[in-house]
Amino acid sequence: MDQSHLNAVRDGAQRIATDRSLSFQGLRPSAALELQSYDVDHFDESERYAGASSMPLSAGTTAIMRARLSLPTLTLSLVKTFPRIVRGYRLTNALAVSVPMDHVTSARINGQSIGSSVVVLKGDSDCLVYEPEGRLIGILYFTPPAHEPWAQLADGHHLLNPAPDVLVSLRRLISVTLETAANDPDFLSEPTSQTVVQQSLLSTMEAAIRTDVGCGPVPSATDGYRRIVAEMEGLIRRDLTIWHKTTELAEQVGVSVRTLQSATQAICGMSPHRYSRVLRLWSVRRQLRIGPGRRSVKACAIAHGFWHLSEFAASYRAAFGELPSETLHRSRRGAI
Repeated sequence: MDQSHLNAVRDGAQRIATDRSLSFQGLRPSAALELQSYDVDHFDESERYAGASSMPLSAGTTAIMRARLSLPTLTLSLVKTFPRIVRGYRLTNALAVSVPMDHVTSARINGQSIGSSVVVLKGDSDCLVYEPEGRLIGILYFTPPAHEPWAQLADGHHLLNPAPDVLVSLRRLISVTLETAANDPDFLSEPTSQTVVQQSLLSTMEAAIRTDVGCGPVPSATDGYRRIVAEMEGLIRRDLTIWHKTTELAEQVGVSVRTLQSATQAICGMSPHRYSRVLRLWSVRRQLRIGPGRRSVKACAIAHGFWHLSEFAASYRAAFGELPSETLHRSRRGAI
């Protein structure tokens, strides 16, 4: 394919992307584009490559979508998420760039508002992302080049606020690339086309880093809050049969009750008690789905500190839209 044809395809796709926002309705599986849907119980299987895991905040009824395009040394994905808390990330010799493709600005990372920023994750990142709403995000995963500006990025997470026109260009290029993969897969079957598209993505991301206006250092209190929440969660998980009072958790973590509440609200968007309940309910659900074959609802509930079974069943149904016995029955039926 010659350069003139390449430019024509890209220009046409850009006109389409300018006229409408990218959505999964404009995508379809092809030889170049993988398109899958998940439910909340199986989405975590798609996150393992990034060393991340999601804990949903509601079961929901909307399918979670992921489109994925593999280029020579870069993977581009579009993900439709759900209300959740994400932990991670462990990116061995790799880097992930998360680009907001919608106008949802309520997410936080380690207590710091993400807003409409581009998030860069490099190496091992002790991050907790709180997403109270589902989002549409583009994710680029690759080994960072050795040259600047990539080399200047330390391990951890970075929030970038690129110049508005650069962010628009990056979003448009993601849209162009995925729509081309869906509708003209032959274009991306040629090594020359793949190289040009990949280099365009890398160049635009480099421009985003260079035009970053900065959002200032992470407040020291927010940095400390992440440690407090991690220690609190460790205490809860150490023995799930015990419901610690907030005063007990604060004392064992070594902070005041007010500080513990402020930390949990900032990082997780909820109180320590509610966070403990969410942890336990999703742990019960995981055990009912994939635990030992002779497990029972009663045994799982008690192992997680739910001693009043009728109250537990009501809480479980409110969270997941079904009784725990229905989850277990479906799991056993699927194993047959």
